[in-house]
Amino acid sequence: MRNLADVLGYKVMALYNHVGNKDELCGLMVDTVARDIDLPPLESPMETVRAIAVSTRAVLVQHPWAAELWLRHIPGPARFAMMERLLVALDASDLPPDIAHHGFHAVTNHVIGYTLQELGMTAGQATVTDDPEQLARDVMAGVDPEHFAHTVAHIQQHLDGETSSSFEFVLDLILDGLHTVGGRHRSDPGRGEVGMVADQRAG
Repeated sequence: MRNLADVLGYKVMALYNHVGNKDELCGLMVDTVARDIDLPPLESPMETVRAIAVSTRAVLVQHPWAAELWLRHIPGPARFAMMERLLVALDASDLPPDIAHHGFHAVTNHVIGYTLQELGMTAGQATVTDDPEQLARDVMAGVDPEHFAHTVAHIQQHLDGETSSSFEFVLDLILDGLHTVGGRHRSDPGRGEVGMVADQRAG
């Protein structure tokens, strides 16, 4: 708070006329970022879910400091508005309530988790080298391809430019999975969620 006061040209105690403490200030900052998230209309519920997820990630990438704070602070009005629109869209998709509940957490966990990993890897590479490709080649040079053939091939795919961000790919897997599990639930409500997951694993 003292550093912020110095930057703003105020006495530190003057800040406490506006916020109670640093945690409250950080919560307000995160909620300000959340105002930039697009909340499209519910013309197509699952497309709305997808659009909110994509927009949330984009906003968090634009403000790299916000992703970690997102998990540590109670939502404010803008985040509550985003959560409400997401939950309304899931409800409008005709998913059973328990599937919609888990779907909400699957989508939001993917958004935050993927973004934190993406930002963490970028920051980690920046502290080691300004040439991520050379870093990958240096890593590969120390890996025995006979024992770690698939890992070496995977890294080589990145170096060859055969892969890109998997955020939307995994997001679509989640949404398709919710649709599939929800359909099974409607056709056989007696099976319950646990039974359907067991069927999927057995298959």
